[in-house]
Amino acid sequence: MPDPRSSTDEARQLLRSRIREQRADLTAKQRRAAELRALAHLRQLGAYRRARRVGAYFCVDGELSVGALMEDARRRHKRLYVPVLTKETLRFAAIDASSEFSLNRFGIPEPRARECLDPRSLDVVITPLVAFDDRGARLGMGGGYYDRCFRFLSHRSRWSRPKLVGVGYELQRVQRIDARSWDVGLWCAVTELGTYFFGGRDIDS
Repeated sequence: MPDPRSSTDEARQLLRSRIREQRADLTAKQRRAAELRALAHLRQLGAYRRARRVGAYFCVDGELSVGALMEDARRRHKRLYVPVLTKETLRFAAIDASSEFSLNRFGIPEPRARECLDPRSLDVVITPLVAFDDRGARLGMGGGYYDRCFRFLSHRSRWSRPKLVGVGYELQRVQRIDARSWDVGLWCAVTELGTYFFGGRDIDS
């Protein structure tokens, strides 16, 4: 009898491949226009405006860049943190304008000086993704790092933060992702076309 987990894994991998190919086909002009529009939507989020500690990321593999948002956060005197790989999960290390970086095994910059914060103390985390669906399920690259780091959010009666905000291009929005039991869902997702809420409306929107 076929293992249903195998068919689910195959479907998720096929979806990853398809979306990554479509994302890679975007022109530099299309990317820049989408980044500017997505940034405008992110700036309007009440959760972002109120946040004091913001997690962000350095883009790879054609991900939508949030560099402009990081600059905006600095201007607003927010504390910025980026993920650092530690074994099979993530820690979030503080960065500022003087931070020095080295590349991890995936070619992603990580700060050399690592003043790390408990992820429960972050207010908002801007998360990369390969795809998301209309229920807030997130499909990443398959390593499970974000899911392991934020598994405590599965008990939302205990933890109200951080709010996970997925960021990507509209082409990364799909109707349905075959989620795994350990997948951690998004609070909302932002693309160049707008903001999609899954964990309750933003009270300032």
